[in-house]
Amino acid sequence: MRLSHLNALRALEATIRHGSFSEAATELGITPAAVGQRIRSLEDYLKRELFVRASTGIEPTEEVESIASLLTSGFSQIAQALEKLASDQARKGLHITLPESFSENWLAPVLSEFQLQNPDAELHLDATNRDLDLLVEDFDLAIRYGPASGSQFEERILFGDFVVPVCSPDFKHRYSLNPSLRSLADIPLLHITHRTKDPGWVGFENWGKEFGFDPKHLSHGIRLSRTGSGLQAVAAGQGLALCGVVEAFGSLRDGRLVLPFGGSLRHETRYAYRLVWTSSRSEDEFRESFISWITEKSRTFQSELESFLADARERKT
Repeated sequence: MRLSHLNALRALEATIRHGSFSEAATELGITPAAVGQRIRSLEDYLKRELFVRASTGIEPTEEVESIASLLTSGFSQIAQALEKLASDQARKGLHITLPESFSENWLAPVLSEFQLQNPDAELHLDATNRDLDLLVEDFDLAIRYGPASGSQFEERILFGDFVVPVCSPDFKHRYSLNPSLRSLADIPLLHITHRTKDPGWVGFENWGKEFGFDPKHLSHGIRLSRTGSGLQAVAAGQGLALCGVVEAFGSLRDGRLVLPFGGSLRHETRYAYRLVWTSSRSEDEFRESFISWITEKSRTFQSELESFLADARERKT
């Protein structure tokens, strides 16, 4: 059997599933232009158009729609075949892909609890901000911040998130930050950029507009592209930043960071942190143990977060 254009078919399957070249490119780890080039090479080979291109975006043709499920199931079966061929020694343990900031700020501090409960489990964590294709890549689980996954996946919603302003305790007192303040003039701001594709995420401009801050003083300051660097700068007293409360919670709980305006000035996001795995993946004892463990940890976290925010609302200064 001769199988050609495998990379182009992967690009086609991902584009159908996501409905855009850019989303497919993010999953495949290539540029949107490269996705488009692969699609065009397939169109040249088949001598037909695969998508209807319009000003509003792209739509697959009826022919392409009819084979979409075949492509998805086909790549899933290829992944299963690779899994069976891999030796136990070559692929030992539980492999999980997850966002870098989530790994550093939420999972890493509590991960030893799972290891104590499952001393024979060998965890391999791949912390990356790229959404890997679970139908092709060899991972048992993925933790993702995003919308609901497709029908070929199973998932557990862990928790949502809130965008909140944070700073160090010293910074709060140095600049006299308090819940009644509605101008950030002369206050150093740290903007953490390129965070997420969540349409519900906000920066200082939209957050300030929502809570009645002077719009003339919301865009100044330093811009950082990594959450970890931003949180380190905040903890060092370098400025006020907006971040996800999930990422900042550990530092808020131990007092390294504070909510200078209390717990009320928070913006709820649209996406959620989700634990995802492919429906076709074979059962594994340690995977099931990890699913149960992190589900319970997420419930505990939600309870702790609700209590923390309630206490923060009660504190007036």
